[in-house]
Amino acid sequence: MTESFKRNFGLGIIGLSVISLICFGILGIGRDINSPLNFDGATIYAAGRAWLMGLNPYKLALLNQSVAGIKEIPGFEDGGFFYPPQAAIFCLFVGLFDYSVGKFVWLGFNLLSIAAIVAMTIDTINRSPNHRGNQLGRWVMAAIIIGNPFTTHVVWMGQTSLIAFAATMGSWFFSQRQKFVLAGICLGLASFKPQICLLLGIWFLLERNWKILAVSLATAIVMSAYPLVFYGGPVETLAAWHQGIKDSYLIVTFNKPGFQDKVGMESLLAFFGLNLPAIKILGIILTILLWVFRNKINPEDIFAVIMGISFSFLGYTHVYDYVGLLPILTSLWLYCYDKQKASLSMIALVFLLFFQEDSFWLRVFLS
Repeated sequence: MTESFKRNFGLGIIGLSVISLICFGILGIGRDINSPLNFDGATIYAAGRAWLMGLNPYKLALLNQSVAGIKEIPGFEDGGFFYPPQAAIFCLFVGLFDYSVGKFVWLGFNLLSIAAIVAMTIDTINRSPNHRGNQLGRWVMAAIIIGNPFTTHVVWMGQTSLIAFAATMGSWFFSQRQKFVLAGICLGLASFKPQICLLLGIWFLLERNWKILAVSLATAIVMSAYPLVFYGGPVETLAAWHQGIKDSYLIVTFNKPGFQDKVGMESLLAFFGLNLPAIKILGIILTILLWVFRNKINPEDIFAVIMGISFSFLGYTHVYDYVGLLPILTSLWLYCYDKQKASLSMIALVFLLFFQEDSFWLRVFLS
């Protein structure tokens, strides 16, 4: 293939991916009429309003009270607010606006996260040995990131997966470039969804990279400042979060291991009647083993493996969180792009990942 063909092909698939994002992620073509744009992100908005009104967002009744009278938010019947206090920085900012504006502010956060993931992925490909100038790879990965069903679903829901993953990826990205302060800030930002970034934090602990860990802790404290100052300090704030999870999180059906949209080994085993919550420890053990044998592993693959372990063993993740597996696709591309048989196998694997039996897109195509 000539370079001009690669460029034109790349521009074409980027265009299609952007159309996919707009149609399925923003306009909501084929979506349930009862699940409007940002229906999950409304919880973030409500939590921000609750904090601003002096209410405890971890109590479902008070969370509903904070958005009473907003027609676009009919209320939360079962799912409440479960994020740790450092999520306050996002909630408060969005909560400053009327909801008609706030939902698009939150949409903007998700779109910026997509752009950041694309930029870091392209830079990773450019820095990979023997792949500098690999124009096709840059286009293909950018298109996958922008237009895949998990990305569009997260954007439509107003979920937090893209933001948390972009921050987690940013922490790894900057750490590999010796920019430890930026890496720490990103890790701190990602900590509002700890199931995504926990194992990376353990990796930095094993690396004894105290600067990253210290900066991330400071960042998390700053993010939590409002509830820490105005709601009784760290003890009462963390106790409220813990009580909210205890009272509501696992009571909600879609958060229980074994539910069809829950992912990971714990959920898989629960589906077959085996209750093994301690399997989370295996994720930490595998991360330690990965660190021990890190010199025998391609450095470009380590972050992808960490994310794979996280989704397999830590729990507390759903299908839409699979945007965090995008680094695995980058590694697959770097290994397979010039090998025809391997490339076909990669396409098949990606198809199985994106078009699951119960996936939204498959339902759209079959309807």
